[in-house]
Amino acid sequence: MLAVSTKFVSSVCLRSQQCAVYRLQLLYQQLRWSNSKSSLTKPSLIHTTAAPHLYNNTHQTSPNRLFDGNSDLHRFLIEVGTDPKEARYWLKNFMSSAESSEVFMVVSLNNDVMESHAQLETFASTISFLYRNGISPLIVCGSRADQPFKVTKDSCVWSAVKLSDLIEQHGMYTRVLYPGCGVVYGNDCDPTDISGLTVTTDLITRSLVTKHLPILLSFGETPRGQIFPVNPWDLTVQVSRIFQPKKVMLVNSVGGLTDEHGRVVANINLPFDLANLNQRSWCSPAIIETMAKINKLLIDLPFESSVVISSADTMLRELFSHRGSGTFFRATEAIHKYSSLKGIDLDRLRVLLNRSFMVEIQDTYFDDISDQIHAIYLSETYSGVAIVLRCEEQGVPYLCKFAVTNKAQGQGTGDLLWDTLTHSERSLFWRSRTINPINTWYFKKCEGSWNNEVWTVFWYGIEDPHLSSGLIEDAIGRKDSFKPRGVIGNIMSDDEEERIGG
Repeated sequence: MLAVSTKFVSSVCLRSQQCAVYRLQLLYQQLRWSNSKSSLTKPSLIHTTAAPHLYNNTHQTSPNRLFDGNSDLHRFLIEVGTDPKEARYWLKNFMSSAESSEVFMVVSLNNDVMESHAQLETFASTISFLYRNGISPLIVCGSRADQPFKVTKDSCVWSAVKLSDLIEQHGMYTRVLYPGCGVVYGNDCDPTDISGLTVTTDLITRSLVTKHLPILLSFGETPRGQIFPVNPWDLTVQVSRIFQPKKVMLVNSVGGLTDEHGRVVANINLPFDLANLNQRSWCSPAIIETMAKINKLLIDLPFESSVVISSADTMLRELFSHRGSGTFFRATEAIHKYSSLKGIDLDRLRVLLNRSFMVEIQDTYFDDISDQIHAIYLSETYSGVAIVLRCEEQGVPYLCKFAVTNKAQGQGTGDLLWDTLTHSERSLFWRSRTINPINTWYFKKCEGSWNNEVWTVFWYGIEDPHLSSGLIEDAIGRKDSFKPRGVIGNIMSDDEEERIGG
């Protein structure tokens, strides 16, 4: 009997995985078809020194191309995973919005990667995959400052040529922008003065329009033609400010920042985390300086832009999932704390709650809680909120509502809101419907829980174990704050919102 049950479970799991792969195949092909359809309506201009017979069809890539769509999908599933929800979100976010003629991401390549053939091969394969699927990168190749200028320049040029060859072996065309080609300029008096560094975009844009991946070397020239080295980060910042990419990636051979235990620091919210660096023992002066520079860059980029420090072999996972091994930097909006409803736009707050829960809140909800408010933590753009009520009988505040819009989750507002909440509140308890899919997240955040068929009650910071029974009775005894038949059917969401309460 046991063997039959095990076989049945294995069969179900296999079938579930096959269905997930099939759904992703359909989505992937739909997005590729959509992108190719839109690209066919735009004129293409190809300019290259390659043999003319390669361009009998201007919409066809090189015959040396090693991968097709199915191979790309297979690689995507292996490196990123088969979670349909996560893959759907990232594929739509990246593939649908990427324009091949625009710089979608700026990639700064570390010297360690440039000087390692294995790392460079891995990077070339990944960057070709991205470019082939509509994500246009601009690559900045660094130069060493600890070597004579001629040695540094020659080494950087040869590494860039090697990278170009490797990328073209994967069927993508490249254009190396060599020192002195008229892209990066500095002052005659002091070429190394960052304030005088300028970048002309004509050659970069022309490269992308003609389907050539631009590789920019970190050298500049003065108006008199003198060549000088440029700090790779300074050049990355300069081109990022001009092209306003969605991603800036700093690619090295080791991956993201690590804490005192050697574990990767996955997410850093700026400027919030920058103000609390003194509390973290792993933050060296060099790391603090790096974070300050990244924060300064993010201020000049669109709010949805982010910076990632990643190794060459985990780039795809960093871009398309939440499970990478790098460090993800993002700008997060301010979280404001209120002790009452005064100063809060209740109409906007109601919209946030209705949209997050996809159920209409009771018309009298704000009147009902107005004299019970312990604290309200609200993001500046009304994309996330935590409503905490007093519970004098139990002596522990009750988290009545925690809601974050789906878009804000991707921008880190949910994590920031929770961190702010738990930093200010030493103890809390709350309830969530047992069928709520976000409960797995709450189990990771809580220190204790209890559930029945309807509710799951969570808590943290409770030192007295006898107190939990009172918290449970209080939570499940509270009246529902949503309309009985208030389901909002016209709100479509690709992913579940973070939400608790009832």
